[in-house]
Amino acid sequence: MKIGILTHYNVNNQGAQLQLYALHQTLKELGHEPVVLSYTKNYDFAEAGIGKRNNISVSSVPYILKEFLLKKGFRLTYHNYKKFKLNKEFRRTNFVFKNYAQVPMDLAVVGSDEVLSLQYGANEMMYGHGVNAERLIAYAPCFGQTDMERVRAFHCEELIKSGLKMFSHLSARDEHTQAMIKELSGKDAPLVCDPVLLYDFSGTHTAHKTIKKDYMVAYAYDRGFTSEQEVRQIKAFAKKRGLLVVSPGTYHKWCDVNVACGPLEWIEYFRGAKAVVTNTFHGTVLAAITNTPMAVKTRSFKTRSLLSSLGLEERKMDSCDEIERVFEKDIDFAAMNDKWNGMREASMAYLKDALAGGEGVN
Repeated sequence: MKIGILTHYNVNNQGAQLQLYALHQTLKELGHEPVVLSYTKNYDFAEAGIGKRNNISVSSVPYILKEFLLKKGFRLTYHNYKKFKLNKEFRRTNFVFKNYAQVPMDLAVVGSDEVLSLQYGANEMMYGHGVNAERLIAYAPCFGQTDMERVRAFHCEELIKSGLKMFSHLSARDEHTQAMIKELSGKDAPLVCDPVLLYDFSGTHTAHKTIKKDYMVAYAYDRGFTSEQEVRQIKAFAKKRGLLVVSPGTYHKWCDVNVACGPLEWIEYFRGAKAVVTNTFHGTVLAAITNTPMAVKTRSFKTRSLLSSLGLEERKMDSCDEIERVFEKDIDFAAMNDKWNGMREASMAYLKDALAGGEGVN
C-alpha cells in the first residue's frame, strides 16, 4: 500500500527525526510504500515568535538573530544551525514528501509524537480532517500536556471528536493520551510503544566522531539543565565517576563536549556512554534501547508512563540532587528488555492488524 505518515517532521531535534525514521523503516520492511505527508503547521495558540522559530525561512531571520544570537550567544546559535543542516539532509536522503491534501493515499498513519497536542495551534489534519486517504489509523500519537481543560478553552472539542471518529484504528503512546482518546471518541485505544522502541536499531551503526575518554551523556533541550544547582550536581557526579560530560544534539556551554549530530549518530553517542542524565522522552528511550544506565528528571505524562511501562520507576528524580541515589542501584536490563520485547510484540501486532483493516480493539 501507499501509506502517508503524518507527524512533526520539520522539528530540529533528533528524537522527532528518529521516531519518523523508525516508523518509515518499519512500514517499508512490512512491504509498503511510505511517504511523509507535508503540511503547514498552525501556531494560532502560541506566543509571538514561536512560528518563526519553528518554521525556519527568510522571514525567521530577524527573530533568530534577536532570540538566539543576541540572547543565547553565537555558539548555541551556530550549533543549532549545524543541527538544522544535518536534520534537513537526513530528511532529504531518507524520505519522499507529498502534500497531505493533494496526493491520494491508500492509508494515512497519524503519529507518533505530540501530534494531537494543542500547545501551539490546532492542526486539523492530525485529527484526520482533509487527509486525502482511503483510511486513517493512528500509531502512538500523544496529546503531550494538552488536557480537556485546554481543549475546551480553545474551543476544539468538536473538531477533535469529529476527527477521531474517522479513524478505523486508534492507539496511544501514553496513559494520558489513552484517557483523552476515550473521553473524546468513546473508543478504547491500546497503548503501543514509540516507533524508536518498535524498530530494531541493534544493527544500525554509522560513522561518528568518537569520544576517546569515558563519558556520560547529558541530554536536555536548550532550556533544560541550565540552573547553577543542576549544573553543579551533574558535573560533581561526573567528576566523581571520572567521566567527561557530553551533550550530543544540544548545546550546553557547561558540558565538556558538545556535538552537533544527525539522528543515527545520536544513537551512537548513547551507545558509547557510561551513564545518561536526561529530562526528555526520547533521551529516555535512547538510554533504554542502548541499555545505558540513566537518571531521568521527569517533566511530563509521557515520560512517566514510559518509565512505568519499562519497570524503571526508580530511575525517576524530581531534581538533580537525587542523581547519586538513582545511580547507586543498577538496572536489571534483562528484566527491562523482557518488558520492552513484550511491548514491541503487542505494538507490532496492533500495527499489522490496523494496516490490514482488522477489527482490532476499537
